[in-house]
Amino acid sequence: MNDERVDADAWERSGVPTPEALTATAEAAVRAAGDYLAERFRDGGTVGDFQTDDVKAEADEAAERRVFDRIHEDFPTHSLHGEESGRPGEGPVEWVVDPLDGTNNYAIDYPSIATAAAARVDDETLVAAIYEPLVDDCYVAVQGDGATLDGDPLTTTPRDRPLDRSTVSLVVGLPAVRDDALHAETRAVRTALTERCKRVLETWSPCVDWGLLARGSIAGIVCAYPDPFEQEAGELLASEAGVVSTSTDGYYVGAVDEETLDALVESLPAHATE
Repeated sequence: MNDERVDADAWERSGVPTPEALTATAEAAVRAAGDYLAERFRDGGTVGDFQTDDVKAEADEAAERRVFDRIHEDFPTHSLHGEESGRPGEGPVEWVVDPLDGTNNYAIDYPSIATAAAARVDDETLVAAIYEPLVDDCYVAVQGDGATLDGDPLTTTPRDRPLDRSTVSLVVGLPAVRDDALHAETRAVRTALTERCKRVLETWSPCVDWGLLARGSIAGIVCAYPDPFEQEAGELLASEAGVVSTSTDGYYVGAVDEETLDALVESLPAHATE
């Protein structure tokens, strides 16, 4: 996703709902899935099918159905692109959905999960919602109109700490997990970050990390070959909250200020900073 904002006329295009309508649907959809996941989590219904580099839980598909069904209640012609499946549509809006961000966490009863949905038109993310059901936090971002947390305006507030006393998040997408060369590359990035930061956080639930960054609780995030399902929502949330960022070859780096951003970019492999 680039940093250019959609102009005001984008909301007037034929078939594109208002930002208010998209926002209401996005929040309702992620809450529908998140509430289901929270109930299953607390009841102990989280067992997953562990595979070599991923885990699938029946809850992923059930949560995705809830997101899809809720979006189609309001916008039956919109396209839906989920981590588990998709539904074609004729309208100009495509929704990118991660129904259960943190499936591995969910499967082992580790309480770090989220649901994300992003509405996109012409490769621009216009609206995004991220819901953390176990703590009942809902982040919403509208391109050009800022971000909110549980309905209140959200602006990133940097902590006055040097990088060697700060925490950053490292998000490694499945492409880098499954490719030997990329896997080795991201190990080097992890080592470089560890040498510069107090703590490198790897929650395996990127949307939770995006929320921490938007709040200013962590100093930055480095996404290596990230998966799109949480990335689209996360980038818009960060941008609208005031996070500074750059995208390079295979990487997205976001930070609470320019000095931290520059330091994190220095941790990337040479080909990603040219």
